[in-house]
Amino acid sequence: MKIFTIESGKVTEGVRVDSFTLKGAGVTIPAILIGEEGRGRILGVLPVQLLPDTYAEWLEKGYTHILSATVGTTKSGKPKLFQTEDADTTEKCICVFRTKIGFRGGNSHTGDRDGGTEEDYWGIERPTFHPFPGEILCEGVIAQGDAGRMGWGMQLVAIMPANTVFRTGYSGRLYGAPSEHYYVYRDGQLLSATWEEREVAEIF
Repeated sequence: MKIFTIESGKVTEGVRVDSFTLKGAGVTIPAILIGEEGRGRILGVLPVQLLPDTYAEWLEKGYTHILSATVGTTKSGKPKLFQTEDADTTEKCICVFRTKIGFRGGNSHTGDRDGGTEEDYWGIERPTFHPFPGEILCEGVIAQGDAGRMGWGMQLVAIMPANTVFRTGYSGRLYGAPSEHYYVYRDGQLLSATWEEREVAEIF
């Protein structure tokens, strides 16, 4: 499957694979890292089995980039990625969600709008959404403030189906930035748009 990194509307092909040291064993492994370490935070670690040339680069630099992988499991049954030369399917892809949070805010990962609305805490009508359509492989938590109580949000690695719209939303102070982005994986490409762009261009 192809891999994409999604940073709150910005889509890039591939993902950075960093180094993660298992403190107890003193062993360092290649892994995709999401979230953060610290109070009120969770560092998500997804191990990656690299191909020989990429592994050599990772050993030298401490990080590398990969464009495609298959999903397997570790000996303990937890998800693990295995780097491949090419993607063998366009039916689904792997997305690494490095989703932000607004100042003193949070974030959300959902499906497309479902046509309904609900009132929020302040009595404002907000759209409602289908459930998140992805299969989550790894979760992490980012936060603001020493204890993580000023704001917090999730970051994910998930398998996403083709031709199914999904969304990242952000709350808190955004200083003029969009409060959500929508995505669809189609014909090997991951498209990103705001709701306003979708209404104007009808790209999906």
